[in-house]
Amino acid sequence: VYFRTHGVSLTEIGLMSLLGAPWTLKVLWAPLVDRYGTRQRWIVSALATMALVLAALPFFSPSQPTVWLWALLIVLTTASATQDIAIDAYTIGLLDRGEEGVANGVRVSAYRVALIVSGGGLVVLAGTLGWPVVFAVAAAILAVLAVAASRTPALHVPAAEVQQAWFQPLWAWLARPGAPIIFLFVLTYKLGDSSMGPMVKPFWVD
Repeated sequence: VYFRTHGVSLTEIGLMSLLGAPWTLKVLWAPLVDRYGTRQRWIVSALATMALVLAALPFFSPSQPTVWLWALLIVLTTASATQDIAIDAYTIGLLDRGEEGVANGVRVSAYRVALIVSGGGLVVLAGTLGWPVVFAVAAAILAVLAVAASRTPALHVPAAEVQQAWFQPLWAWLARPGAPIIFLFVLTYKLGDSSMGPMVKPFWVD
């Protein structure tokens, strides 16, 4: 919506769907979240990074996206995907066996609320307050969430679990018959959805 209202072509907006690649490829750096630092620090750092990027976005012209704006957006999506990894790990660490279903229900509900707030509420505000104010509000929300995340209960991860080899099990799985095809399927089966998704709101704007 932001870029279409500033006259960016549908072609460029379509190409921006590539910025969602970190959510697909996050499995490649997910082990780093386990091996270095704590899950909370990763969550807080990711939220703080997203807040800084959103606060900086109004200083870059949206009508002609430059390589610097693209770089900012890829930092935003990479931080978001990394936060997702850390929250998954933190959630699993807090749960007792059998609680996964309830926890996942809470998380999905929170995700839907966030979609409504960001994809609906902030866009409505943009019509009256303007985009710079909306980005400032969004950055403030993420900053508050970063502070809240920093105050969550500490999670102890056994050293043996942190230091366990991660590449060998992945390689062993990929060596199984048919595994590479399954891996490619998982990476690509939603390409249609991810390509069409970013075009829905520009269609509404038009």
